[in-house]
Amino acid sequence: MQWWAHRGSGKGELENTLKGFKIAVDAGFKAVEFDVMLTADGVPMIHHDWVMGRCARSIDPAMAATDSLTRFDSLRARDLRHYAVQGEPIPSLSQTIEFCLKRSMQANVELKATNPRNAIALGRAVRAVVEEFPLDQQEHMRSNWVFSSFYHASLLPLQGFDLALLYEQLPDNWVLHADALGATAIHLHWSGAEPTALRRIHTTGRVVRVYTVNDAEQAKTLQALGVKGIFTDRMTL
Repeated sequence: MQWWAHRGSGKGELENTLKGFKIAVDAGFKAVEFDVMLTADGVPMIHHDWVMGRCARSIDPAMAATDSLTRFDSLRARDLRHYAVQGEPIPSLSQTIEFCLKRSMQANVELKATNPRNAIALGRAVRAVVEEFPLDQQEHMRSNWVFSSFYHASLLPLQGFDLALLYEQLPDNWVLHADALGATAIHLHWSGAEPTALRRIHTTGRVVRVYTVNDAEQAKTLQALGVKGIFTDRMTL
Protein backbone atom coordinates (compact mmCIF):
# COMPACT_ATOMS: atom_id res chain seq x y z
CA MET A 1 0.00 0.00 0.00
CA GLN A 2 1.29 3.45 -0.94
CA TRP A 3 1.29 6.26 1.61
CA TRP A 4 0.78 9.78 0.22
CA ALA A 5 1.67 12.93 2.15
CA HIS A 6 -1.58 14.93 2.08
CA ARG A 7 -1.04 18.53 0.93
CA GLY A 8 2.67 17.81 1.02
CA SER A 9 3.11 17.69 4.77
CA GLY A 10 -0.40 17.43 6.12
CA LYS A 11 -3.12 19.97 6.70
CA GLY A 12 -1.78 22.95 8.58
CA GLU A 13 1.13 25.33 8.79
CA LEU A 14 3.26 24.08 5.88
CA GLU A 15 0.61 22.61 3.59
CA ASN A 16 1.16 23.04 -0.15
CA THR A 17 4.60 24.64 0.21
CA LEU A 18 7.98 23.46 -1.05
CA LYS A 19 9.22 23.51 2.53
CA GLY A 20 6.36 21.21 3.46
CA PHE A 21 7.11 18.85 0.57
CA LYS A 22 10.72 18.62 1.76
CA ILE A 23 9.50 17.65 5.23
CA ALA A 24 7.52 14.79 3.65
CA VAL A 25 10.59 13.65 1.71
CA ASP A 26 12.75 13.79 4.83
CA ALA A 27 10.10 11.76 6.68
CA GLY A 28 10.45 8.98 4.11
CA PHE A 29 7.45 9.62 1.87
CA LYS A 30 7.84 8.63 -1.78
CA ALA A 31 4.55 10.23 -2.82
CA VAL A 32 2.88 13.58 -2.18
CA GLU A 33 -0.56 15.03 -2.84
CA PHE A 34 -1.11 18.70 -3.53
CA ASP A 35 -3.80 21.08 -4.82
CA VAL A 36 -3.66 23.27 -7.91
CA MET A 37 -5.86 26.27 -8.74
CA LEU A 38 -5.81 29.02 -11.36
CA THR A 39 -5.00 32.68 -10.89
CA ALA A 40 -7.08 35.20 -12.82
CA ASP A 41 -4.70 35.11 -15.79
CA GLY A 42 -4.60 31.33 -15.90
CA VAL A 43 -1.40 30.48 -14.02
CA PRO A 44 -1.68 27.18 -12.07
CA MET A 45 -0.66 27.77 -8.46
CA ILE A 46 -0.43 25.36 -5.51
CA HIS A 47 -3.18 26.40 -3.11
CA HIS A 48 -6.10 24.70 -1.38
CA ASP A 49 -8.79 27.16 -0.29
CA TRP A 50 -10.97 29.09 -2.70
CA VAL A 51 -10.29 32.29 -0.79
CA MET A 52 -7.23 33.78 0.85
CA GLY A 53 -6.80 34.04 4.58
CA ARG A 54 -6.16 30.61 6.04
CA CYS A 55 -3.47 29.56 3.54
CA ALA A 56 -2.17 32.72 1.94
CA ARG A 57 -1.98 36.46 2.05
CA SER A 58 -0.61 39.09 -0.30
CA ILE A 59 2.31 41.33 0.54
CA ASP A 60 0.10 44.12 -0.77
CA PRO A 61 -1.74 45.35 2.37
CA ALA A 62 -4.55 46.68 0.16
CA MET A 63 -5.55 43.12 -0.64
CA ALA A 64 -8.20 41.85 1.76
CA ALA A 65 -7.55 38.47 3.33
CA THR A 66 -10.82 37.17 1.94
CA ASP A 67 -10.16 38.06 -1.70
CA SER A 68 -10.33 35.09 -4.03
CA LEU A 69 -7.03 33.69 -5.23
CA THR A 70 -8.39 33.61 -8.76
CA ARG A 71 -8.63 37.42 -8.89
CA PHE A 72 -4.86 37.91 -8.92
CA ASP A 73 -2.75 38.23 -12.04
CA SER A 74 0.48 36.24 -12.14
CA LEU A 75 2.59 39.05 -10.67
CA ARG A 76 0.29 39.36 -7.68
CA ALA A 77 0.20 35.58 -7.37
CA ARG A 78 3.98 35.49 -7.14
CA ASP A 79 3.71 38.05 -4.35
CA LEU A 80 1.59 35.70 -2.26
CA ARG A 81 3.08 34.26 0.89
CA HIS A 82 1.94 31.36 2.99
CA TYR A 83 -0.06 32.87 5.81
CA ALA A 84 1.45 30.79 8.60
CA VAL A 85 5.08 30.77 7.43
CA GLN A 86 6.75 34.13 7.10
CA GLY A 87 8.40 34.52 3.71
CA GLU A 88 7.40 31.12 2.35
CA PRO A 89 6.08 31.63 -1.19
CA ILE A 90 3.04 29.96 -2.68
CA PRO A 91 4.66 27.76 -5.35
CA SER A 92 3.59 27.50 -8.94
CA LEU A 93 2.70 24.15 -10.45
CA SER A 94 5.86 24.32 -12.55
CA GLN A 95 8.06 24.80 -9.47
CA THR A 96 6.34 21.94 -7.69
CA ILE A 97 6.71 19.57 -10.64
CA GLU A 98 10.40 20.44 -10.83
CA PHE A 99 10.80 19.75 -7.10
CA CYS A 100 9.14 16.35 -7.36
CA LEU A 101 10.96 15.30 -10.53
CA LYS A 102 14.35 16.04 -9.01
CA ARG A 103 13.50 13.62 -6.21
CA SER A 104 11.73 11.02 -8.40
CA MET A 105 8.59 11.53 -6.32
CA GLN A 106 5.19 10.16 -7.15
CA ALA A 107 2.51 12.82 -7.02
CA ASN A 108 -1.24 13.20 -6.91
CA VAL A 109 -2.28 16.52 -8.41
CA GLU A 110 -5.76 17.52 -7.26
CA LEU A 111 -7.33 20.01 -9.64
CA LYS A 112 -9.50 22.42 -7.66
CA ALA A 113 -11.73 24.37 -10.00
CA THR A 114 -13.42 27.29 -8.28
CA ASN A 115 -16.60 26.80 -10.31
CA PRO A 116 -17.86 24.65 -13.23
CA ARG A 117 -17.02 27.40 -15.72
CA ASN A 118 -13.26 27.25 -15.22
CA ALA A 119 -12.99 23.49 -14.72
CA ILE A 120 -11.84 22.69 -18.26
CA ALA A 121 -9.59 25.76 -18.37
CA LEU A 122 -7.81 24.48 -15.27
CA GLY A 123 -7.22 21.07 -16.86
CA ARG A 124 -5.88 22.67 -20.03
CA ALA A 125 -3.54 24.92 -18.05
CA VAL A 126 -2.21 21.99 -16.03
CA ARG A 127 -1.56 19.95 -19.17
CA ALA A 128 0.19 22.90 -20.79
CA VAL A 129 2.57 23.15 -17.83
CA VAL A 130 3.24 19.40 -17.89
CA GLU A 131 4.04 19.56 -21.60
CA GLU A 132 6.67 22.26 -20.99
CA PHE A 133 8.89 19.57 -19.48
CA PRO A 134 11.15 17.27 -21.55
CA LEU A 135 9.53 14.18 -23.01
CA ASP A 136 11.32 11.77 -20.67
CA GLN A 137 10.00 13.71 -17.67
CA GLN A 138 6.51 13.75 -19.15
CA GLU A 139 6.73 9.96 -19.45
CA HIS A 140 7.76 9.77 -15.79
CA MET A 141 4.62 11.71 -14.90
CA ARG A 142 2.49 9.44 -17.07
CA SER A 143 3.87 6.41 -15.25
CA ASN A 144 4.02 7.71 -11.69
CA TRP A 145 1.55 10.59 -11.28
CA VAL A 146 -2.20 10.76 -10.79
CA PHE A 147 -4.48 13.68 -11.61
CA SER A 148 -7.70 13.84 -9.60
CA SER A 149 -10.68 16.15 -9.15
CA PHE A 150 -14.19 16.51 -7.79
CA TYR A 151 -14.89 18.59 -10.92
CA HIS A 152 -14.51 15.78 -13.44
CA ALA A 153 -14.53 18.18 -16.39
CA SER A 154 -11.09 19.34 -15.21
CA LEU A 155 -9.74 15.91 -16.11
CA LEU A 156 -10.94 15.94 -19.73
CA PRO A 157 -7.81 17.71 -21.05
CA LEU A 158 -5.61 15.26 -19.13
CA GLN A 159 -6.84 12.07 -20.76
CA GLY A 160 -3.87 9.83 -21.46
CA PHE A 161 -2.57 10.30 -17.92
CA ASP A 162 -3.70 8.32 -14.88
CA LEU A 163 -6.94 9.93 -13.74
CA ALA A 164 -8.85 9.52 -10.48
CA LEU A 165 -12.39 10.62 -9.69
CA LEU A 166 -12.80 12.17 -6.24
CA TYR A 167 -15.87 11.46 -4.13
CA GLU A 168 -16.88 11.72 -0.50
CA GLN A 169 -19.43 8.93 -0.98
CA LEU A 170 -19.58 6.68 -4.04
CA PRO A 171 -22.61 7.70 -6.18
CA ASP A 172 -24.71 5.23 -8.15
CA ASN A 173 -23.53 6.58 -11.52
CA TRP A 174 -19.81 6.65 -10.74
CA VAL A 175 -18.87 4.00 -13.28
CA LEU A 176 -20.42 6.00 -16.14
CA HIS A 177 -18.17 8.95 -15.33
CA ALA A 178 -15.13 6.72 -14.83
CA ASP A 179 -15.66 4.95 -18.16
CA ALA A 180 -16.24 8.22 -20.01
CA LEU A 181 -12.94 9.68 -18.78
CA GLY A 182 -10.94 6.47 -18.77
CA ALA A 183 -10.26 6.97 -15.05
CA THR A 184 -7.99 4.34 -13.56
CA ALA A 185 -8.78 5.05 -9.90
CA ILE A 186 -11.41 6.23 -7.45
CA HIS A 187 -10.43 8.35 -4.44
CA LEU A 188 -12.87 8.19 -1.54
CA HIS A 189 -13.20 9.94 1.79
CA TRP A 190 -12.61 7.45 4.58
CA SER A 191 -16.26 7.69 5.62
CA GLY A 192 -17.31 6.42 2.19
CA ALA A 193 -14.77 3.60 2.01
CA GLU A 194 -17.11 0.88 3.24
CA PRO A 195 -16.79 -2.73 1.99
CA THR A 196 -19.71 -2.66 -0.47
CA ALA A 197 -18.42 0.46 -2.21
CA LEU A 198 -14.90 -0.94 -2.38
CA ARG A 199 -16.14 -4.20 -3.90
CA ARG A 200 -18.08 -2.29 -6.56
CA ILE A 201 -14.94 -0.42 -7.57
CA HIS A 202 -12.64 -3.44 -7.44
CA THR A 203 -14.92 -5.45 -9.74
CA THR A 204 -14.12 -2.92 -12.50
CA GLY A 205 -10.37 -3.37 -11.99
CA ARG A 206 -9.84 0.15 -10.69
CA VAL A 207 -7.54 1.23 -7.89
CA VAL A 208 -9.00 2.69 -4.70
CA ARG A 209 -7.20 5.29 -2.59
CA VAL A 210 -8.67 6.81 0.56
CA TYR A 211 -8.34 10.25 2.16
CA THR A 212 -7.58 11.50 4.82
CA VAL A 213 -6.55 8.66 7.15
CA ASN A 214 -4.52 9.52 10.25
CA ASP A 215 -5.09 6.37 12.31
CA ALA A 216 -2.78 3.37 11.84
CA GLU A 217 -5.44 0.78 12.71
CA GLN A 218 -7.89 2.30 10.27
CA ALA A 219 -5.20 2.17 7.57
CA LYS A 220 -4.62 -1.54 8.27
CA THR A 221 -8.33 -2.25 7.97
CA LEU A 222 -8.51 -0.42 4.64
CA GLN A 223 -5.46 -2.25 3.35
CA ALA A 224 -7.12 -5.57 4.21
CA LEU A 225 -10.09 -4.45 2.12
CA GLY A 226 -7.86 -3.92 -0.91
CA VAL A 227 -7.22 -0.18 -0.71
CA LYS A 228 -3.98 0.61 -2.56
CA GLY A 229 -3.26 4.11 -1.32
CA ILE A 230 -3.74 6.22 1.80
CA PHE A 231 -3.53 10.01 2.00
CA THR A 232 -2.44 11.11 5.45
CA ASP A 233 -1.62 14.22 7.46
CA ARG A 234 0.73 12.24 9.68
CA MET A 235 4.41 12.66 8.91
CA THR A 236 5.49 9.48 10.69
CA LEU A 237 5.28 6.36 8.56
